[in-house]
Amino acid sequence: MNIVSIDKTRRFGGKWMIEDPSFWWLSTESLQEYVVQKGEDMRIDLVMQSIYDDVYSIPHSDVILYINGIDNPLSIREGMTIYYPELDALSEYRYEEEINHSITKNIKERLGYPNKTTRKDSNRKKFLDANYSLPPTVLKESRPGVVVTPTQILVGGL
Repeated sequence: MNIVSIDKTRRFGGKWMIEDPSFWWLSTESLQEYVVQKGEDMRIDLVMQSIYDDVYSIPHSDVILYINGIDNPLSIREGMTIYYPELDALSEYRYEEEINHSITKNIKERLGYPNKTTRKDSNRKKFLDANYSLPPTVLKESRPGVVVTPTQILVGGL
């Protein structure tokens, strides 16, 4: 089923902005009642067709579920009372807000270009200045890890 509120959820950078509200809660004074009939258990599509007698109203089933506080459409049971607005009023329950792209652009500019200069470790510099042996991939010039002289054996430059 193609749910309108999910399709129209704002995306930014390929991700859904789910923290923004999708619906308004309007007054229930103008809502009508429908009692779920036998055979419509767990079938919001059949309920929508019975309420509005229009196949094109099915994508708006998320609004009906929201109005009635139903999280799972499979929890719809026979005898349950469903509140619904007129077909023309369904779009009034959808929340639309303008996104200020200048704010997101400023954040992107501040966070998108961090200082990428290489930090120099003072402990590593002291280690190199003391002429200790490091693996050949780390040293500027390669040195042997083991040095054998007639009087001693030096391992790792120690």
